[in-house]
Amino acid sequence: MRLKVQTSLAIISVFAIFTRISAAETICNGTELSVYDDLDIGGLTEKPCTKVFGDIVIANLNGGKRMSNYWTIEELYGSLFIVNTTNLGDSVNLQNLQTIHAAESPALVIRNNRGLRLAIGARLGHVSTGSNITYWLTDNWPAAMTESEHYTLFMASDKNRPVFYTDNHFTTRQCDGWYYKLWTFVFGTLCVMVSCALIGLSFYGRREKTKKGI
Repeated sequence: MRLKVQTSLAIISVFAIFTRISAAETICNGTELSVYDDLDIGGLTEKPCTKVFGDIVIANLNGGKRMSNYWTIEELYGSLFIVNTTNLGDSVNLQNLQTIHAAESPALVIRNNRGLRLAIGARLGHVSTGSNITYWLTDNWPAAMTESEHYTLFMASDKNRPVFYTDNHFTTRQCDGWYYKLWTFVFGTLCVMVSCALIGLSFYGRREKTKKGI
């Protein structure tokens, strides 16, 4: 019995240590994840970076690449630049990115790309920058992101009115919540009134049954 207990405790300890190690942060520098031409791809770090300090620059790439290094990034303390790429597709996948703290540059600079499909996940919840421009999205064909991703960027910004410097005409805007609440209240009130009126009509004019004597 004692041996079984010791074995169980050992297994639990190993599992706890493994969980703690797997949950630990991996800190990287932006230069470890930056590439300036196709030859730099082989020099990308193989570490599963979760927190990155410094700008990430992805430039002058041609064709789809296998760059899974960006998948694990959760926090970026710098800006993301993707410029002058061709047919990169969805090679840059940032589905797990949660926070961007940029310094003096826009948080995202996506410029002069052809065939780029940047994947920004809904987990992105906070974006801050010291620049007057929050996001720079120009000269991309087709559009690098969908309107739902634009909406994610809009809501993630710590500014009430984030500035998009873009030539892409999209219709993302903040919803007027009070407007929809007002109409919900109006329609709700009308439904209650109509229901009461129908109930009243159903009883109106009903003859009272009288008991007949035997």
